[in-house]
Amino acid sequence: MLRTNLMIVQGGGPTAVFNASLAEIVAEAKRQPSVGRILGARFGVKGLIRSELADMTEMTAADLELLRRTPGAALGSSRHCPTEVELDRLVETLREREVGYLLFVGGNGTMRGAAMVSDACRSAGLDVQVAGAPKTVDNDIAATDRCPGYASAARYLAASTQELGADLRSLPQPVTILETMGRSVGWLAAATVLARREEGDAPQLVYVPEVPFATDAFLAALEGVVSRHGWAVVVVAEGIRNRDGSMVYEVTDAAQTDPLKRPMTGGVAQHLAGVVSKALGIRCRSEKPGLLARASMALVSEQDMADAALVGRVAVQALAAGESGVMAALLPLGAGTRLVPLGEAAGMERSIPAEWLRDGAIPVAQEFCNYLRPLVGELDRHIAELPAAEMKERPESVTSAAKAAV
Repeated sequence: MLRTNLMIVQGGGPTAVFNASLAEIVAEAKRQPSVGRILGARFGVKGLIRSELADMTEMTAADLELLRRTPGAALGSSRHCPTEVELDRLVETLREREVGYLLFVGGNGTMRGAAMVSDACRSAGLDVQVAGAPKTVDNDIAATDRCPGYASAARYLAASTQELGADLRSLPQPVTILETMGRSVGWLAAATVLARREEGDAPQLVYVPEVPFATDAFLAALEGVVSRHGWAVVVVAEGIRNRDGSMVYEVTDAAQTDPLKRPMTGGVAQHLAGVVSKALGIRCRSEKPGLLARASMALVSEQDMADAALVGRVAVQALAAGESGVMAALLPLGAGTRLVPLGEAAGMERSIPAEWLRDGAIPVAQEFCNYLRPLVGELDRHIAELPAAEMKERPESVTSAAKAAV
């Protein structure tokens, strides 16, 4: 049987289980008689352009097990859209290294890049099969039921919210606003609702980009929570938007853009903490786990780990079976996988379904929780429940006099 070399490319933001896909890709490639050398591009497509590669062929089972439990992107990742000249160089790298199988692991942008490279190879007369495996903490690839990386980040944030609530009710601090990643979708912010066991538990208020944000309504809702409980945890996605579609907060410094020249998101929790302090006259602080949520191996979801391995394995099997221009997509739990065209995988972002959204302080319905809970797994319920004290008077109400000032 003719053997051809496999090239692996990691793209986009890392996750806790990114390397679980990589490890399984290498392991499955070793099992396929049609695969020769197993190569990895260093720092995404930039490695293909520069011919900076790593040879993973001789990795042992022990090496792969360590890799599987390592967060981040072991090959290095990037967000880079190649120019025509760079595409020509990239194709030459593939030709020189006798690559017949090319596998991209990443999100929407990476799948678009995979389709672009596939077209460039075809135009250059280079016979290369291209496949993809999904990855993103944002959970926004429409062609798959779930995205490896999401459940682990969701688990981290839900557990952190539970513990933050225990901290706040202890002193108590009046208000903390917790910011999650999510430029245009609220899957991560919404995941914090799994921290709630009963009415009054953190988070008491959650805001996602799918539901327009109104400052006056937010302040009124927050005042009500603090008046009832004396403290509050508010969770906001970094990309929440006003009714007119504008960002509630966006960095304006030209230096603070990502490699795709998009303004950096983040900072909305700190911004809103200032709004709360000014309008309601109460102490309010902000917390931003940021990259910690997507990097934590300590709170990894085992289902997420299994999903990451599965899509990597299926993608290699698809290439070995002669498939090209496809991504290995996950079906609902227990239903396995399917292959979808790369163009479908790189299509529009998947927001939280409208039927899973609702009005009110907690913007997601039970259907969302039913979907997420088996992916995240049981949270460690280590928050003690003590009998409530008899209170002679309610917690002092915050002032509402300045609400309309914002």
